[in-house]
Amino acid sequence: MQWTALQRRLSSCALLTALVFYPLLSASQGPPPPGAGGEVKNIAGTLLSLESGDVACYLTFQDGQSKKYRELGDFSLCTKSRPLIGKQVTLSYKLQNVMADECQGNTSCKKTKTVALVTAVAAAGGNASAPAKAPAAAATQKSLCTAQETVVFSCRTGEKVVSACASPDTGRSQGYLQYRFGKPEAPETPEMALPANRVIPSKAATGSTVSFSGGGGAWLRFRNAQTSYTLYTGVGKWGPKGATQEKQGIAVERGGKLVANLKCSARPVSLLGSDWFEKVGLKDGGEDFDFPD
Repeated sequence: MQWTALQRRLSSCALLTALVFYPLLSASQGPPPPGAGGEVKNIAGTLLSLESGDVACYLTFQDGQSKKYRELGDFSLCTKSRPLIGKQVTLSYKLQNVMADECQGNTSCKKTKTVALVTAVAAAGGNASAPAKAPAAAATQKSLCTAQETVVFSCRTGEKVVSACASPDTGRSQGYLQYRFGKPEAPETPEMALPANRVIPSKAATGSTVSFSGGGGAWLRFRNAQTSYTLYTGVGKWGPKGATQEKQGIAVERGGKLVANLKCSARPVSLLGSDWFEKVGLKDGGEDFDFPD
């Protein structure tokens, strides 16, 4: 077939238009939220319920078409996100390893699978990359941190308050993290502050998240010679007949043996979790932690 000069010019124009506009159209669509198998993930909906499972916190949502769906989330969300139940929320995901199904909740099993884990839930219109807001009762508790510092963890135990405070610029190679213990009415002069000098988080403490049957948690440990002070928060099947129950407090150990377990009198303010640990470069240092009774 012979093409006329006009047909050749029209064909060239069409090809040039496609080459120019196709990349723009592709770029405007943007990548879908991450999925371990490339599946598209929901990024918004109404939070209906939270349930601690063997491998993660199970979050049930409802989308705009009234379709319900379930996502796996970081264990800490089962505690942090309860105030958001019944509200429109946005989700943030990250590919992470969780206990494999064949482990059936056996904590000694080392098999894992990679999933798109919900790591943050925020009220619609808020900052989805930030942790869910702490419950009002916990938020009103006094901490030993200054107004300019970030409250990483804080709870009241008896007449005293225990807090972990960080500078607002804290990261892997900058800022500081410090443990403080004392009276809430005297935050400027805590009875104890560790470490005495303000150093980056990886030099100040160790910490990690823990997964176990029916729940999980996180811990943050500061040391002073042979004595350690471990802040912890978790949820698991610790209640009567295996009922889900929360644990929060500070465990004091000397020479590796528990000498005191000071429980929080109310739910603590806490950022402890995989996201924050990764942000500031905190690792377990080869240590572990058993949640005390």
